[in-house]
Amino acid sequence: MNLEQMQTMWQSHNEKLDECVSLNKRLLQEKKIDSQKGELNKLIVTRAIEGFIFFVIVFLLWKYIISSWSYTAPVVSAFILNIFAIAGLAGNIGQIALLNKVDFSKPIKKTLIDLIAVRSHNLNIFKLIMLSIPLYMAYVFLGYDIIFGVDLFSLMSEETKTGFAAISIVFGGVIVFLIKKLKPENRNNKLIGWLFNEISGERLTHLLDEIENMEKARV
Repeated sequence: MNLEQMQTMWQSHNEKLDECVSLNKRLLQEKKIDSQKGELNKLIVTRAIEGFIFFVIVFLLWKYIISSWSYTAPVVSAFILNIFAIAGLAGNIGQIALLNKVDFSKPIKKTLIDLIAVRSHNLNIFKLIMLSIPLYMAYVFLGYDIIFGVDLFSLMSEETKTGFAAISIVFGGVIVFLIKKLKPENRNNKLIGWLFNEISGERLTHLLDEIENMEKARV
């Protein structure tokens, strides 16, 4: 065997080796995509379940409002809480629509942008629902009327009402401050970072981390 034949054999061997490596990479990429699609489908199912729960809450609150229609604290409370429940329902429907747009066959950067859009949408809905916390007495008034059949607000003294109003204002200030801090650039803060992960959910956080790592590996 002369040198030229050896070079030809070596080149052929290299070509087969490159084909094998390329095939393995493609199969590994397909396996990752299948895993990511599975996580995405689970996320869609989770959001659908949450959406159904919000739908039931909205239905029950409207039923209560119609059956107890009057200008009382419990009915007003139910109306206020229903607004936030409708926001939660709309938010889940919006997230499902955004998740269905995610296509892992697209370039990694585009997929990452789509997933970040889902997280941003989720974050905005969370901020909106957080605004119900200062109105915590609405839960109390409604709960007392449903469980005990008592309009608690009408039985409270003016001093008690003033005290609860002051607490609501303090809560409102804390919530507004926290909402302003809930930005991606503040994720280094332990509390903000934890909230981001909790708001996004374990599955969405995992998908974002995987896609971000794949994007970094390509750079």
